[in-house]
Amino acid sequence: MLKSLYPDIPWQNILAAGFDIDGTLYDEFDFIRQVYGEIAGHLAKRSGGDGEKILYGMLGRWLEKGSSYPHIFSEVLVANHADPGDQEVLIKDCLTIFRNYNPLIRLSERVRYLLELFRDKGYHLFIVSDGSSRLQWNKFKALSLDSFFKKENVCISGDYGAAYQKPALKALEQLGGFTDNRFQPEQVVYFGDRSIDREFARQAGFYFVGVQGMHVVKMKEL
Repeated sequence: MLKSLYPDIPWQNILAAGFDIDGTLYDEFDFIRQVYGEIAGHLAKRSGGDGEKILYGMLGRWLEKGSSYPHIFSEVLVANHADPGDQEVLIKDCLTIFRNYNPLIRLSERVRYLLELFRDKGYHLFIVSDGSSRLQWNKFKALSLDSFFKKENVCISGDYGAAYQKPALKALEQLGGFTDNRFQPEQVVYFGDRSIDREFARQAGFYFVGVQGMHVVKMKEL
């Protein structure tokens, strides 16, 4: 029995556990550092700027503003005096690299242990994640998440459109176990790292665990 896994949750009643991907199942900075390095190299080659300066500029803005901030690429181009006539093309280049990137990321031992624990105890595991379809599935593959999640239990908003982004609940319409009303909301817990994840869980009536790479989870007395 999960005696001390976030003790405010009645684990004896929980049948399903859902997860965000970025910042929850792995440290998102690992991915950002890699993809921004690729983008910085491309921008330096195209604009003649300093690749290291471009990289640190993007990483600084990401750390300051967070992963949802939409203007990082345009701001770093302005800061590095890119020709205004080239900026639109360069931003498109950045987005193409970002959305198609194949990251070298992996689950930490802590997260893998938790997922194995849930799987082996028979919990229904699912993912609801926002993001570009190709990129999120690339992350899914890199993290070997098929060891824990069946594809019919994964909803990536990029596969369906903006209406499926959190905190909207339309993602649940695409998930096995929810389409047949197998679970009551109070039998479900959702793990995420952002306020929008919390709001998604609140609207669905799920329990919510706020995490950062699962570091909030207690592992004693499992």
